[in-house]
Amino acid sequence: MGWNKTKCMMVRQLFVSIVLMCRVTAMLTQNCSISYNVDDCGNKGLLWNCSGSNISKMPTVLPPELENSNTALDISYNQFTSLTKDTFEAIAAYSKLENLNNLYLRYNLISKISEKDQRHFESLNNLSIYIEGNPISCACLNIQSLKWMKDHQNSFPDLGNVLCLENNHHVGHLFNDEIWRKFELDCQSKDWLIFSIVLLFLTILAFTSIVAIKNYRVHLEYVILRLKKQWKGIPLRKSEEEFLFDVYVSYSESDYVWVRDKLCPKLEDLNVKSWITDMNSTPGRWVLEGIVNRINECRKVMFVVSESFLDMEWSSYAVKTAITHAFHNQRQGFIVVLIKDGVALEKLPDELKNIWWCIEHFRWPEEESNEVILKKLTKALQSDLTF
Repeated sequence: MGWNKTKCMMVRQLFVSIVLMCRVTAMLTQNCSISYNVDDCGNKGLLWNCSGSNISKMPTVLPPELENSNTALDISYNQFTSLTKDTFEAIAAYSKLENLNNLYLRYNLISKISEKDQRHFESLNNLSIYIEGNPISCACLNIQSLKWMKDHQNSFPDLGNVLCLENNHHVGHLFNDEIWRKFELDCQSKDWLIFSIVLLFLTILAFTSIVAIKNYRVHLEYVILRLKKQWKGIPLRKSEEEFLFDVYVSYSESDYVWVRDKLCPKLEDLNVKSWITDMNSTPGRWVLEGIVNRINECRKVMFVVSESFLDMEWSSYAVKTAITHAFHNQRQGFIVVLIKDGVALEKLPDELKNIWWCIEHFRWPEEESNEVILKKLTKALQSDLTF
């Protein structure tokens, strides 16, 4: 009894499925008709007419009448933009459409014959394709499609009625050998022009990027450093109570002995704690993070500007680092410039001249015994004043 009940349920489900399939088939094929047909070459067969059905995909079921018979398919006046094997594969008996000999695609939305379309059409022997009324593009962008159409002109019986979308000239006229050669040359010229423009653009972009990176290298590195510190939870700015030194002294290597033996002792006598590199470290080899870490431990930064300082690329890098750190941390007034060797202000790095309004500067006296200058310098180095 149980087995019979299960069998009855299976039969009922199968019946329902068949009914549903029939309804779907009727819905998909109700706008198409089948009739006897004789084409322009006298070939007899059947015409599957789905023209004007407002469709963009083929029905999913192939009418049994079309199986193994010469067939003409008319899907004109619809919304097809291309026609490929995929278009027909939804049909359960697609393989039986191999006898398709006439395909009417008139007045659809086909602008080119894609490479996929081309392979599909070539797989069907003796197929005639009618494409009048489609917006065929004759632009250089579609030259591959046009070349294929030119090589297969015999497959397009109504080619003389097909117009180019761009200028309403006949596509067949374009396929004249002389006109086609000129068209190909024009397209190659346009391709080279586009290539040259793109190459020029990329060259300018690369050059601009290199210049920008060179000019803003310190800023980029500083931003990366800030992100790195934030990710690690390490603040870049210290509070006033955490300063270990009063001043970070930046100078050229040739001034190291003068800074060590003459400047720093005088500052120490006035209770100014200064930070300088030792004899074994080379300022020019410091990385940005090292500079920022040292600057961050000092209340002020002082640049000892001499002729040798101006000649060093390192000096510009150090200046940019200090300025960037100052403005990112609202410490614009923490830069001090000490000018020695009688260096003219006009020779100062542009980075300093651009922010001269917030810089305190002093000239070191040639006799090196001016106590007034030293006291003013000491006051500036120990002051927390910012602008």
